[in-house]
Amino acid sequence: MTWAQDPAETWEAPYTELGGGFYFRDRYAGHPSVPKKPGDLPAGAFESLQDTCGVKELGHTLIIPSCVRATARGNRRVITPLQVLAVGDIAVGLWAEKPQPGVKVCIALDKLSAIEDVHILLYGRLSFLSHDQRLTIRYNTICRRVLEPVLAGLRRTLAGPGFEVPCRRARVTTIPFKWNFLLNYPYSTLDESAPRDFRFSVQSYGRHGKIARCHMMIVTPYELISLRDPPQSELSYGVDSLFMARARIQSVARMGNTVEVTANGARFALPTTPALIDAMDSWFAVPV
Repeated sequence: MTWAQDPAETWEAPYTELGGGFYFRDRYAGHPSVPKKPGDLPAGAFESLQDTCGVKELGHTLIIPSCVRATARGNRRVITPLQVLAVGDIAVGLWAEKPQPGVKVCIALDKLSAIEDVHILLYGRLSFLSHDQRLTIRYNTICRRVLEPVLAGLRRTLAGPGFEVPCRRARVTTIPFKWNFLLNYPYSTLDESAPRDFRFSVQSYGRHGKIARCHMMIVTPYELISLRDPPQSELSYGVDSLFMARARIQSVARMGNTVEVTANGARFALPTTPALIDAMDSWFAVPV
C-alpha cells in the first residue's frame, strides 16, 4: 500500500521518536467517536464549530484522536493532533488542538463540489472538496457505522430534489459479489429504490496483466457516483468512492484518456474505458 495521495497537513508535526513514541502505548487508541456530551469535546471546539459551520448537534461532530500516520512510501510520518470534524448547516469544518487550538479548514456547503471517501481495511480517508479547498480526515474504519448516516444526510442536502435518470436501459449484467453489494448498499446510492443506471469495467495492469482493477459508475436522480478499487492499494481491498451531486455538475467532456467532470467549479478526471465512455456519453451527451 502506498500513501502518495496522503500529504501532510500544515497543522501536523514532523514525527520524532521523542514526540511520537507515546502514541503507541495504548493498543486500542485511535478509534474516532461521536461525543455523547459536550464535555467529551476539547474546550472551545464546539463553540468554534458552531460559529463557523452552524453545527447544532453533537451527533454531527466526530472526535479524531491524535495519532502517528504515514504520508508516503517508506518511513515518512507525521504526528496528527486531536481533531474534531463538524458537518453543520452552513459548512463543514475541522478543528485541531495543535499547534494552536482552532478551526483549520472550513468549506461552506454552497462551495462543495464533491465528497471522496476511501477505505482500505481499517484505513479510511474522507475528503470534502471544493474548487480551491480540501478538508481531509484520516480515520479508523471501525467508526463507519456512525459516519455514514451523517455523510448521507449531507449528500441529500447537496443533491436537492433530484433529476430524471437519462437513458435507462434494461440489461442483464453479472458483476462480482463485492460490486453487486456496493451497487445495492443504501449508502452507495442514497435510495436503493430510486431509478439508476450503471456501468462496470475491469482493466488489467502489471506484468502479464495479473492485476485487475474494477470501476463502476452509477447515475441516480441525485448523484454521479464513481466507485473503484483504490489506486493506492496494491490489492483489490476497499473502495475509492467519489460522490458528485448532479445539481452541481456543470460540464462533462472527454479529455484525452480521461473524462473530465466539472462540478461547482472543481474539475475531476475519471479514468476511462469503452464501457465508461459509453455510459458518460449516454448520460451526459459527451462527444467521443
